[in-house]
Order: sequence, then structure tokens, then C-alpha cells
Amino acid sequence: APPAAAVEHAVDLLRQLGAFGSLGQEMARYPLHPRLARLIVEARRRGVAEQGATIAALLSAGERLPAESHAATRSDLLVLMESPWSSATERLVRQVHRIVNPPRQQHPNEDALLISVLAAFPDRVARRREAAELQLAAGGPALLAPSSTVTANQFLVAVEAEDRPDQKMPLVRIASGIEPEWLLDLFPEHIRETTTLEWNRAAERVEAVSALMFDRIAIESHRATPDPQTAHALLTQKAMEAGVARFADPAQIEAFLARVDFASQHAPIPPLGPDSVERALGSLAFGLKSFAELEAAARDGGLLSALERQLPPAARRLLDEIAPERIRLARGRQARVHYEAGRPPSVASRLQDFFGMSQTPAVARGAVPLVLLLLAPNQRPVQTTSDLAGFWQRLYP
Repeated sequence: APPAAAVEHAVDLLRQLGAFGSLGQEMARYPLHPRLARLIVEARRRGVAEQGATIAALLSAGERLPAESHAATRSDLLVLMESPWSSATERLVRQVHRIVNPPRQQHPNEDALLISVLAAFPDRVARRREAAELQLAAGGPALLAPSSTVTANQFLVAVEAEDRPDQKMPLVRIASGIEPEWLLDLFPEHIRETTTLEWNRAAERVEAVSALMFDRIAIESHRATPDPQTAHALLTQKAMEAGVARFADPAQIEAFLARVDFASQHAPIPPLGPDSVERALGSLAFGLKSFAELEAAARDGGLLSALERQLPPAARRLLDEIAPERIRLARGRQARVHYEAGRPPSVASRLQDFFGMSQTPAVARGAVPLVLLLLAPNQRPVQTTSDLAGFWQRLYP
């Protein structure tokens, strides 16, 4: 018995060919591969049975394109029909014609013939990516052989494809061009509409791509403005890949996170985790679609405000009490408190700004004295201390 997978594949192919019911009975009249029988049935329906029988015989005989080059055509099969055949192929063509018994064809109809070929190879539809590289509708790439004469068609059928163990993709030796509207007429059950979000790297924005798909290839597509409610996730991802420095001062962000972390050690304030910056960017990106819009939302402290909003209102009020951003020195100057991960908080100011202060200023409700950097006129520290009283008594004189 053949392997179960092979049987399943064969049944699936018959299903794609529509080889059931009356169509299947008509196909069974011809002692050919089901693909070629389907080609003949379709060709008979479209009034090109004579040419269809010839092509079926040529494919059954395994005829290859001649070595000499030919002008561009819509189908390699048209070249095969006009090329010299071996005596064995000629006998097979006559035999198939006797079996099919096609009516005499009065006028050639190239479209009808190529549609008949498409009906026989619904799983071999492909779209051209580049000059010779194809994207198969069934999935995966393929390479069009240099001998193929189908050079202009964007959509085609890979009539004969050869898997090559030494290459990453199969080689299509015989191809036949098709028009995309034929796919809609013959295989409406394979057509679906999709809308996906994509990142336009050059414009740095999220775009919606609407496409009419035949299996895994797009018959047609166009770009549009996405729904801002759904674009923010992709915008946030790309913003994180670009780096926070694109949207805010990283030092300010790190200082704020260190400040919250310090406060959380001295009061019931939840620390902000490592993903807090991404969440903050995501909240700003909601309703936006581009870096330009996100930059505008994040500038002038916008990202810091988004970070702060991740704290409950009570924790925000408590943060200013436990870890204030600034403290007032004796001479009235407001000095910024520096918070750094793994270090005690500190303040840097000119030495004379501390005149009149006998005790070291502290944060965390007085529990943590600040490290003071007493600066000379050249803004370099002449003393670093967390004991201001001791400094005045022992070192300042």
C-alpha cells in the first residue's frame, strides 16, 4: 500500500482539480494524469480541445524547451507546440487526439488555452518577485529557468518544476502566463481579503496593507492609513528597537526610575519594572501611527509624565514626600537631588549655598542624609560629605 501521506496528497490534488461528481467522471474518460485530463476537459469547454489535447500529450511525453533561444511569449507551452518533436512524442500526440477526438478548431484562442492550463495547475500558481525569482501560492520561493520565454507576465503557472537537492528552491523549467482575473473566475474559494499592519521603514510609520490574496500570494494590494487604535503596538515595538534616546533624554529616564526605586524602599510605593519604559511609550503611542507623532508626544517631559502615570495617585503624592526632586538650601537656592541606582541620593551646589545650614539635609522623611558635593567657584567639588556639621567643625576652618 502507498504511504498514507501520499494518498492524502493525491486526494487533495483531486479535490483542487474538482475531480468529483460529473467533472470527475468526464476526467476519468482520458487515460492521462488527472492534471492533463482536467486540462482537456477545460479546453473542450472553451472550444480549444484540439490545442488542449496537443499540450496534454506534450506534457505527458515530457518534452523540454529547445536549447535555442526564443522571443518572449505568454507561455512556454506555445513554444513547445511550434517546436520539432521526437517521433515518440508525435505518436503520443496522435494517440491522445484519437482518444479525445476534438472537434476541428476554427480559430486559435490563446486566452482560452492558457486558462485551460491554469485549471490543471491550481496549486502551481506563482507571482514574480524579481526577474527570475517566483513566490509560489502554495508557499515558498522558486526560480524560473533561463530557458523560459515567459519574461513579462507577473503571474504565471509553474507547469513543470524540478526540486534540486543542491539548491534552496525548485527550478521551474516550463511556465505559462496567466491574468489575475482568471484566478477570481476559476477559484473563488481560494480568494480572501486581508488587512495587515506593516512598518514603512523609510517613512517611519505604520501602514495598513489591504490585499486580495490567492492562497499565499497577493493578486493586488494597496497601502492605507491604519486604524490608530490598532497601530500602537507595532509603533511601540519599533520605537523600542530605535531606542529611548530617540524620544527622550535617557539620563532623565534613568534618574526617574532610580528615584522611584529609592522611594519604594522607604514607603509603600510600587517600583517600576524593567518594562515600564515600554509601557509608557505604548501609552503615548496609543492613537498614533508614526515616529514623528510619537516624538511630539514624548518631548518636553511627555515620556516622564507617562512613566509617572503608571504609579497610583497616592503613590505619586508620596513620591514627592519621600524622594523630592529638589530641596531648598539655606540661602534660598533650589538644588536638584540626584538619584542613582546603587548609590545614596546626592546634591551638588556651591559651598557658600550651604552657609547657615548646620545639619545635613535628608530625604525619606529625614531617614536618609544626602551626600553633599560642595563646589568651588570652578564647579569642581572641594569636599564630599554626608556630615555637614562635622565639616563645618573639623574641615572648613
